[in-house]
Amino acid sequence: MISPAIIDKIFDIAPIEEVVGEYVTLKRAGANYKGLCPFHDDKSPSMSVSPSKGIFKCFSCQQGGNVFQFIMEHEGLSYPLAIKFLADKYNILIEESQLDVSEMKEDAIAKEGVFACLEFAKNHFYERLNESQDGKVIYKPYLSERGINQQSIDTFYIGLSGTEKTHLLQEGLKNGYTALQLFDAGLVKKINEDQGVLESNLRDTFIERIVFPIYNVSGKVLGFGGRIIKTDTKAPKYLNSPETLVYEKRKELYGLSISKNEIRKADQVFLVEGYMDVVSLNQSGVENVVAASGTAFTEEQARLLKRFTHNITMLFDGDIAGVNASLKHIKTLLEADLNVKVVLFPADEDPDSFIQKRGVSEFRNYVINNSKNFIELITELKLGEQRHDPIKKAETARTIAENIAAIPDPLKRAAFINETSSMLEIPERILVDEVNRFKLDNRKVKDRETRRENAVSNLVPPDIGYATSFNEFDAPPALQTDSTNYQELQLLKTLILHADKEFEEGVSVAHYIFKELHDDEIWPITQEYADMFMDAKNQLEEHKVLNELFFIRNHKSSKLAADVLSTKHQLSKGWEENYEKFIKTDEDNYKQLVVDNLNYIKLKHIDILMLENQEGLKTAETEEDIAIYQNVHANLQEARKKITDQLGTVILK
Repeated sequence: MISPAIIDKIFDIAPIEEVVGEYVTLKRAGANYKGLCPFHDDKSPSMSVSPSKGIFKCFSCQQGGNVFQFIMEHEGLSYPLAIKFLADKYNILIEESQLDVSEMKEDAIAKEGVFACLEFAKNHFYERLNESQDGKVIYKPYLSERGINQQSIDTFYIGLSGTEKTHLLQEGLKNGYTALQLFDAGLVKKINEDQGVLESNLRDTFIERIVFPIYNVSGKVLGFGGRIIKTDTKAPKYLNSPETLVYEKRKELYGLSISKNEIRKADQVFLVEGYMDVVSLNQSGVENVVAASGTAFTEEQARLLKRFTHNITMLFDGDIAGVNASLKHIKTLLEADLNVKVVLFPADEDPDSFIQKRGVSEFRNYVINNSKNFIELITELKLGEQRHDPIKKAETARTIAENIAAIPDPLKRAAFINETSSMLEIPERILVDEVNRFKLDNRKVKDRETRRENAVSNLVPPDIGYATSFNEFDAPPALQTDSTNYQELQLLKTLILHADKEFEEGVSVAHYIFKELHDDEIWPITQEYADMFMDAKNQLEEHKVLNELFFIRNHKSSKLAADVLSTKHQLSKGWEENYEKFIKTDEDNYKQLVVDNLNYIKLKHIDILMLENQEGLKTAETEEDIAIYQNVHANLQEARKKITDQLGTVILK
């Protein structure tokens, strides 16, 4: 088990704004930071990060928590592995013996094995390129001819796969990795698909290829792209890792982990087609560049870029394939509310060859002078010199209208409709009708997809679990099956907000709450809340102090603490000065909140005990038993009346 001292050390030296800022562009907003939430399709910044409290909170999708919670959600890691992830990042040593495998879910253990295999393969490939005879004599000279220097090889960790069919398989097994781990990492594949994952039925995925590691935004290896340099072969020029437990092509962009800071600085990104384009441009000083990892550009990739900039320029070959690729990508980018420009290079050039031949200065000038928005590009490609052909003009207008309809911002749509009207000499009202028709079609498609998704999700029965209670606070069976937890949640929120405040002389809110629960022999029955209360009670007993910092740093309560401690809006000073006497907040009324929330929990317990007592009365057989049940009922009613009188309201059963 990882020691609390290690966890506290990570909290102290890993500022949440720095960690989150690796994944999202954050901008200062008063004492906090704001940015686009990475956990949903965020149209405008709805995630707040509080450096003083060490929490993040999205006010749209409701994700929130501490720095570990962020890493868990974003990287898909278990709690122990999220701790290790940040420990590695900040050079804090965690012994392998401290990682308790029993604390990890099965899929987290599998992912950790895959990541370890991929890291091993990255280092092995890199060493082969730099140290093997093949690397020195054949492959490094090839890269040198392509203009790739040693610094770029080191920056991108470019490597070389083996020449034998089971080279990496044997090396992996020799280094303690299993055949299944290597297979799950996409590093080996089956020879015969009908047979199992056996050493005798496996071969390397990459053979005789220059290998480019593909990283996620935080710099973890997810897979590889391999380029063959032989010309006398039918093998594809490029080969990419298959989809695995950790690698989904549609969600990743090659080069982003290296270029993200330059993208932020320039507030612009260049999207290119291949690995060599990224490496070559980066080496020449054009560092704000990414590629789409051998897949059609996707919604997820567009949202990923949007975290760092809204301005994207596609740099594609001017041949038919490059033109078609640029047209396919435009709509996806517009739907993400990105500002799109396209630059097509001469048919015999790509960004890599262009910058190698002509240099960075001419490259930048070419990009500036040949940059077009999608209206200009589509008009040029579809209409060309036939500007007076009405049929061609109508087809061009329809294609442009389809792309405009994808733009979520109504002001941008209006501006592009106006530009199209002027360029094609078509009345705006007709273009508006055409855009609206496409918008309606898009909405119908999305509605169908939503209905299909809902139909599938409705087939899955909900997972309903019942809680058990703790130690001396055992609840009666009927109470344990009760699903209402509103009162418990409110009391827990009150505890998080006010635990260390004074309730009465010499007694804190936390001490008062736990004493009341103990004296009345009640305890929260919802397992999730019961765990949080128990952790807080143990903290108070062991350390004599309980405050919001404990709840923020406690793994079980961090998400709720972020929710409770984050405020979307604050009263202005002017409002407070002018209307102060009319404003009352939880801060002012916390003592009353404590009493009220405790009373509501007591009422809940009394009501359930009364129901149980009534059930017992129905089956009582002797007069003595009946008298006992009636006496219990009277006592419970009296206790209930005292509480409702204190609350100042009548609460019907």
